[in-house]
Amino acid sequence: MAKVDLTKPKVPNQAPKWLGTYGKYLYPKLATYLNKNDKILRADEYLLQQYCSAYDVYRIAFQDLQDHGIQQAIYKTSLSPVDGSVVSKDFQGYKKNPAYQMMSDALGRMNTIGKELGLSPKARSQMLDLKMPNTNKKSARESLKEFFG
Repeated sequence: MAKVDLTKPKVPNQAPKWLGTYGKYLYPKLATYLNKNDKILRADEYLLQQYCSAYDVYRIAFQDLQDHGIQQAIYKTSLSPVDGSVVSKDFQGYKKNPAYQMMSDALGRMNTIGKELGLSPKARSQMLDLKMPNTNKKSARESLKEFFG
């Protein structure tokens, strides 16, 4: 495995091969956006990959909900003990489509990771508020001397 300096700025613009279709589509767009920020490091690539992977799961689950609905009917099938044929199908109610929970979980992960990457307005403002340490700081004595001097 090649050594990668994780302290260097910028994440790669090319999506990893293992990402799904939706994640591969989103990755270069987000990488380009994130690389405009000077606080993004190569080490943030892992977060970007996880965000795109969660987005992929979200989109697949969303499509399943579109295709099969948010809930599914449940039937109890009664079979004949003589020949095994279906005697009746009794409606039991509805159950939530499991894709809904997958979509919800993926959205939660995207929100959490997105905040770490600065993809929300609040996170962006907090990143802008981070100041670099001032190495030219004057001592209190020098400041007072300058003020009264």
